[in-house]
Amino acid sequence: MPEYLDRKPSRTQKSSSPKPQTAPASPQPRRTNLQVPDHDTALLELLKEWRRDLAKRTAVPAFMILTDATLLDLCIKQPISLSSLRAVTGIGERKADQFGQEILAVLASYQGGLRASSLPQQAAPSPAAETVRLLNEGRTFAEIAQLRDRQLSTVVGMVADLVERGELAFQNSWVSEPHRSLICAAVRIHGPQWLKPLRQSLPLEVTADEIRLVVAKIRVEKEME
Repeated sequence: MPEYLDRKPSRTQKSSSPKPQTAPASPQPRRTNLQVPDHDTALLELLKEWRRDLAKRTAVPAFMILTDATLLDLCIKQPISLSSLRAVTGIGERKADQFGQEILAVLASYQGGLRASSLPQQAAPSPAAETVRLLNEGRTFAEIAQLRDRQLSTVVGMVADLVERGELAFQNSWVSEPHRSLICAAVRIHGPQWLKPLRQSLPLEVTADEIRLVVAKIRVEKEME
């Protein structure tokens, strides 16, 4: 029986005119906090360690991989399949596809006795390798710069270097066709050795980053002739 229903009315002095009765105050709803059971704190630490390792490997902030609330819900529900994983707070189709198999593997390893600090540590990828991976995922230069906390020109310069070394294929989508044509025409006049005369001869709407990328493509093509 709710406590307020079991209360006895307090004694009051009699008065000539009875006071109107008021309804008892409704009980306040209890606040509940999402807490992991004590015996699963080890699982929470293991999941956090896995998230830190993944953040290093992918150069993505840990909170963008999974939030703390999602890790707590994983500890409570402990899914064993991709379908049950999608019922966890903060995990939709995209994150289930990206991280689902790794999460299920960590949960299964926990049941097998794996604990935090026993995860195999993988070396962080090189900046160039990480940039290539993000490009292969369809990320733009601006998105890569934001994810890797770098200047846009730094990312473009790295991509141009990779193109010039023949380690990455130039993508026409990086520079519009009209701008590519203008840059190629300028290169035929001034040559591909120096960027400054090209920049001075081209319209302002053609950016230095676009010139750097197209020149890298032209240089590698000339070496292959």
